[in-house]
Amino acid sequence: MARRGMLWGGIIAASVAVAGLSIAAAVADATSPERVVRDYLAALASDDLATAAALAGLDAADLDRLGGMPLGDSGPADVAEIVDVVDLATGTRIVSARFGERGVDVAAVRFELEPAPFGPFTRWVLSEPPLAELAVVADRHDELVVNGMPRSAERTGGAVRVVGFIPARLEAGIASPYLDGATVRARFGTASAADTLVVEAAPSPRLRRAVDREVEAFLADCVAQRVLQPAGCPFGIAVPDRLVEPPQWRVSVPPVVSLVPGASAGEWTIEGGVTVRVALRVQRLIDGVIEERDEAVVAVVRGAVAIDDEGLTITIAPPEDETG
Repeated sequence: MARRGMLWGGIIAASVAVAGLSIAAAVADATSPERVVRDYLAALASDDLATAAALAGLDAADLDRLGGMPLGDSGPADVAEIVDVVDLATGTRIVSARFGERGVDVAAVRFELEPAPFGPFTRWVLSEPPLAELAVVADRHDELVVNGMPRSAERTGGAVRVVGFIPARLEAGIASPYLDGATVRARFGTASAADTLVVEAAPSPRLRRAVDREVEAFLADCVAQRVLQPAGCPFGIAVPDRLVEPPQWRVSVPPVVSLVPGASAGEWTIEGGVTVRVALRVQRLIDGVIEERDEAVVAVVRGAVAIDDEGLTITIAPPEDETG
């Protein structure tokens, strides 16, 4: 019986020792700088911004000061790995990691952590909240979409400033039915993030269709005038003979219209060309002979587009000889 008691005592002592080692290992892992960074990146990858904020050391007052929760990652981050840990003489540690979307934009990032009291163990915390600010500008507009959310600048061409978790990806585009802009991307706090990201605006297909309709309607009004010099129109002719019948205009080659940036943000200039023909029945003054004529005239169409809070305004300019 004594031997059995000793045997059980040895088993229990060994179990306690193993359990103690397991607990120590678990606590050490939970309080390691690698684990803090790994959990933070995992929270970003899973869009758990509340956990990311807690691990970043942000409290309710911080979020209120920032104007809300910082931006998370805009894409499916499937790479979140620790690369290296370096001890510094100051007692802090630098954890290097890689984070991002495989095959698209995986970024290298470094975090500085410092020790904090935690009973008999060392707890590691981020020395500073991993946050960065970026300015996003739509070069000819004031409405943007940043990580799927609408943002407004104070003025056309003005900057929208956003704060995000490092190294979350920011994606920005233009919010307008009349403008297109290639999406710009950058990761907060990494080499890909310039001080200002600019979304280059370009006319959207909808804007081009609206301008084409306006130009076509303008030309239709012009060719409907059965006179030699249609009023307010960029074409006309003069003939030395007597008209027997009113002239008949028609568009023979459809207009080709382009839109180029105007002098100010939100403005575009319309530049186009069109070929019209006019059918004439005249009586020559020199000999009284009546003849049929069909002449071509190349005309230049100019105008302007303004995009503002009220919507879209398209104006076709009068011919140059009437503006001076």
